[in-house]
Amino acid sequence: MIFSKIRSILAVLVMYAAAIVGCIFLYPYLNIKGDVGEIILFKILILDLIATVFIFIMSCIFKNASIYDPYWSVAPIVMSISFLYLSDNINTWSGVLVVLICVWGIRLTINWASRFNNLRHQDWRYVHFKEKFPKVYPLLNFFGIHLMPTIVVAVAMLPAFNFIGDVTKAGYEPSFMTIIGYLVIIIAILIETIADLQMTMFKKIPSNHGLVMTQGLWKNSRHPNYFGEILFWFGIFLVHFSVKNANPALVFCPLVVFVLFQFVSIPMMDKRQLNSKPAFKEYMESTNPLLPIFPPKKDK
Repeated sequence: MIFSKIRSILAVLVMYAAAIVGCIFLYPYLNIKGDVGEIILFKILILDLIATVFIFIMSCIFKNASIYDPYWSVAPIVMSISFLYLSDNINTWSGVLVVLICVWGIRLTINWASRFNNLRHQDWRYVHFKEKFPKVYPLLNFFGIHLMPTIVVAVAMLPAFNFIGDVTKAGYEPSFMTIIGYLVIIIAILIETIADLQMTMFKKIPSNHGLVMTQGLWKNSRHPNYFGEILFWFGIFLVHFSVKNANPALVFCPLVVFVLFQFVSIPMMDKRQLNSKPAFKEYMESTNPLLPIFPPKKDK
């Protein structure tokens, strides 16, 4: 069987479509008691875990954990639309939030598709895990590569669910914080988009192979795309914080995303770059891990 890029992407789309259809079928059969909003939320979260298990099984069948990669961007789209529809809390402000989540998710999924070669190609991080921890890789594959990101995204989505559930209640009026939250989300999406485009254009030039990207948003930040991603989730929290009964403790949700990138993704990426690009050490000393402004001052 020839695993061309187009056929591989179509195969992954079929897997995700099957997961979504399966969740729609299972939804009425989940017996959960409680408040209507809580029932809908718990059902969506349970189905999110079931869908993750299904995608994990598919990744095992095709021996490619990268099948899970678009889950990070696809799941929030499906969950936000589902919660908005099932809770019947559709109005201008809840609709805008869901639209922004969809724009973010579609863009990120398209970016994944552009980098996904075929079903035979697996992300270098998963290959590294398999080679370094062969005996425990099946457990690492499920709990680390699949389940952990699902839980992180589900937690990060809680402020969005709370906002959608509360925004139509009597007495709600958009505040300055609401607008600020939406602006932060839009800015975050733009930063991610620009950073990814700049890196894509840089890699397309053959003479740049083995060199370090030090232009545009990458001049002062080693991971401006990660910065945009983290900022996106903090923007959602700010939108939620504009409702009267906002829960300040939910700031923990975007912080979970920050911790994942700061202590897992960034160290792995930096270590790989240090091993493959001699100039990366100097670049690392003169840039921030995330913030694309105010670079650290070099010691004289």
